[in-house]
Amino acid sequence: MTLTFPELIRSQEELLRRLLAASQQQLEVVERGDPVILVQFLEQRSRLWFEFEQLEQQLAPYKGIPPEQRVWRTPEERQVTESALNRCKELLQAILTNQQISLTKGEALKEKVEKDLRRVQRAKNAAPAYAKQSQMLR
Repeated sequence: MTLTFPELIRSQEELLRRLLAASQQQLEVVERGDPVILVQFLEQRSRLWFEFEQLEQQLAPYKGIPPEQRVWRTPEERQVTESALNRCKELLQAILTNQQISLTKGEALKEKVEKDLRRVQRAKNAAPAYAKQSQMLR
């Protein structure tokens, strides 16, 4: 079933609302600082982005057509669709803002995990020396 331009825009708006909710959840996951949960969450979120890309492909033929040259059933349909397009732009901007914040905070999380891993590695390397010294003291 081929969707019309207004239907595609409504679908895109709904998907962007879901992506915005996911981007807000991502911020919460990053705040909690659990890298395992973050990776699982990012895998799920990537499915939404895949859906978004598919919608963008369906919208591609319409992108080069100015609104005044499109065929509209009614003037109201054009107005509703233009309003939905504006909301889509706002949603996408909010998603991108959240993404940037998540990346910044995610980088700090990555640095913390790397630091913890280095500390564990140093402890692992030091353990045999302590064990050897303990044996020598007996």
